[in-house]
Amino acid sequence: MAGTSFLNANALTVNHWSETSFKWFLANTIFSKFIGKPGDGKPIVVDNDYTAKKGDTVTYKLLKPLATAGGSDDTTIEGSEEAATVLNMPISVHERSKGVVMDGLMSDKRTTFNILKDGFVLLNDWSTQEQEKDLVYAITGLGNQSGYVGEGATLIATVNEKAPSANRIIYGGQTSAGVTTWVTDDAKIGDGGATDALNYLFGTKVIDKLKTLARLASPKFPPVRWRGKGYYVLIAHPLQIDSLKEETGSSGWAAIQSAANVRGPSNPLFEREGEGDERMWDGLVGIWNDVLIYDSELMPTRVAGEVFSGSGGTYVVDTNITDGTYRVARCVLMGANAAVMLWGRHWTRRTKQFDYDRNTGVAMDGIYGISKTQFRDPGLNQAANDAQEDYAVLCADTAVVEP
Repeated sequence: MAGTSFLNANALTVNHWSETSFKWFLANTIFSKFIGKPGDGKPIVVDNDYTAKKGDTVTYKLLKPLATAGGSDDTTIEGSEEAATVLNMPISVHERSKGVVMDGLMSDKRTTFNILKDGFVLLNDWSTQEQEKDLVYAITGLGNQSGYVGEGATLIATVNEKAPSANRIIYGGQTSAGVTTWVTDDAKIGDGGATDALNYLFGTKVIDKLKTLARLASPKFPPVRWRGKGYYVLIAHPLQIDSLKEETGSSGWAAIQSAANVRGPSNPLFEREGEGDERMWDGLVGIWNDVLIYDSELMPTRVAGEVFSGSGGTYVVDTNITDGTYRVARCVLMGANAAVMLWGRHWTRRTKQFDYDRNTGVAMDGIYGISKTQFRDPGLNQAANDAQEDYAVLCADTAVVEP
């Protein structure tokens, strides 16, 4: 008989547990439509329950499905039980803060700038932009605290950095005619000559491959449930979308969109703003093979000599990917519960008077952590806590043509 036990070294034993509640936020970012509460089936979940509790780490659990077939007629259950496997994922929170202060009475006299009004407008914009960038860092596996080329700063630790796991990233792409070429790392994209990058573009074949990998993953990526149907969500760089729209041939993006798209105002590509159930259409580039496609200029890119650090090592982008001609861009495909944002304290406004109340400063601070969902297996001795594959995120690095 295999019993289900929890030993001291198991991370689930020693960390505080979150009783979660979720709500919508980030209304002014691309991620607003992807955020929801339990049961919504959205890619990103937001946990606000930890704001009133002490500590800097919360551990979430995932119950791994039972593996054996069980018994049949008159089978004795006692003595043949299966041990449950409970995976864990810790998320730590960190502080983000920023302030604005006037230089003195004369600076205040010379301008209509209002530190209490305009200063907080600037800080609100800053906090929203930083959270949006943090979400991009988290889902693309770059992080913002380990000195990646062009990404964040080493003093910022709000992203719980997790590089794409071995089977959750692909490299390569297709020609505009749909001929695919897949390679093993970023260094091999475009290394065959001055125009070789055109063999590794983003397009419908890349989307198809990502969806197939999501469906065949173990565990299978849970789809995003919307209007009673399951979808996956893909966020690409605008230059990758340009490649998608320039596909040629009768089975390419342009031809299929022309032949099969819904006519009239019910077409989702008309970007209805909407509320609630229609919100998912906002900003939609299109739908391909039940994948909802969006774009964001925040998705990371690299040129010759720069690197994407990822699973298996660090690969320097080839010299043929020259700045001003080509880039390597990363897109992500997400299922439900692909990432978690944990709040330790929501953004708080603060004011301070300086120099005998002659000068005013304003600031905002918050405590949060963002993590791509990647569970750990405590192992038989419950001390290993080995990282498993990314739970519901796939990355693809492709070449793009600069405008």
